[in-house]
Amino acid sequence: MTRARGSFRAILARIATAPGVGSAVPARPFRALAAAVVAACAAGLAAPGASAGELQEYARLRGLEGDRFVGVGLVYGLDRTGDSMKDSTVSSQPYAQLLSNLANIRADARDLAKTKSIALVLVSIEIPRTGARSDDRIDVRIGTLGTATSLKGGQLLTSFLKSPVVPADRAEWVPYAVAEGLIEVDPEIPTKGAIRGGARMVRDVVMSPFEGDSVALVLHPQYAGYPTAASIADLVNDELSLSGYTDAAKVEDAQTIRVRIPEDARRDANTFVARLMTTSVPSDLIRTPARVVIDMANKVITVDERVEFRPAAVTAANLRITTVTPPIEPTAEQPVTDTVAWAAVATGESGRRSMKLRGLLDALVELDVAFETQVAIIESLVRQGALKAEVIKQ
Repeated sequence: MTRARGSFRAILARIATAPGVGSAVPARPFRALAAAVVAACAAGLAAPGASAGELQEYARLRGLEGDRFVGVGLVYGLDRTGDSMKDSTVSSQPYAQLLSNLANIRADARDLAKTKSIALVLVSIEIPRTGARSDDRIDVRIGTLGTATSLKGGQLLTSFLKSPVVPADRAEWVPYAVAEGLIEVDPEIPTKGAIRGGARMVRDVVMSPFEGDSVALVLHPQYAGYPTAASIADLVNDELSLSGYTDAAKVEDAQTIRVRIPEDARRDANTFVARLMTTSVPSDLIRTPARVVIDMANKVITVDERVEFRPAAVTAANLRITTVTPPIEPTAEQPVTDTVAWAAVATGESGRRSMKLRGLLDALVELDVAFETQVAIIESLVRQGALKAEVIKQ
């Protein structure tokens, strides 16, 4: 088996002695471009066992999922596009409280009825998987909660952001960040916006993958499956067995692999995990099923080179094929044109038990078959049970 770069045997030895330590087919493309894309993708997929990637390309560490903090704030400075306090008093309550706190001004809903320069908003930030430290700056997302029609020109008043999960002891429900600043409005949805670097962390958010003396590897969804999980667990066990450790990696389910940290490595567990995630994984260990991914929004069909189907005849309704045959003495001005109202594409060939789906799609692209018709053909092959692939439509 191909050994990983920076093997576990080497790193464990250092720790022990250290002091204190698919091809894409676009819909109705230009034929030359389509041919180039198909050819390039086919070349890249021709030798699946020839390349290798790092483990972190196929899996993540559980416990490093990031976090989210939210809060409710006030946006001021709007040009009569804010909340209608005449119709709803929800926004007037925090506004009145603000006036009382900052300027000792007493106001009630009747006093604020004509105000339309204020908007009540939901404020949120996303903490990256690596966590965040005090004074880090993070982008802020804003969305209206009231009747405001636009946040253009508005500025967020200082808002405190907390965990969306309220602890049993509300005294522990403390802010982790404060947000403020001028809002950049979404050009398509004026009631939403963002503030780049508008949140400042006031507490550390530390992410840790360690669960006792082990870590959990979670395969990315596109690679999840028992065959791949078992292959990666075997690879890790092979590396650790060179240092005398057995059965350190075990498959928990189709997406999770539990790796027990060797005792000698626990003094420097972070280094061990770093080496683990950069382990070289030969591509032939990633044993995913052949797939066809259909992107309906962008009208793109991505086909794994391994996708095949049993012989079948495919007929596309309303498909017209035009051929131009010059006369005996051909001239550009007087060609002979023959038009066929429909066409059948035979997918089976004599002497062959199956055919690559890419070959069929190449033919459909060459015939300028509409994207919707290509999708319908693939779905028909699935219903017939002829397609040897998993079809993902999104």
